[in-house]
Amino acid sequence: MPKISADIPGDLYKRINEEVELGIFRNTTEAINAALRKTYAQKSRAYLKWLMKKESIMESSMLKELKALRR
Repeated sequence: MPKISADIPGDLYKRINEEVELGIFRNTTEAINAALRKTYAQKSRAYLKWLMKKESIMESSMLKELKALRR
């Protein structure tokens, strides 16, 4: 897995460490990876909602199509 470095504000780093100490995450790396995955998932959902609105696609038709694809 590629490695990167980032500057993290002190208050955010403190909150991450608190979650590690509480046992929510095994270590800081796991906590940051989870946050990145969650952020990109939210971004993807926002893009999908925007695209549906732009193309006038109703949620019900999208769900119907998804159901057909899963068969």
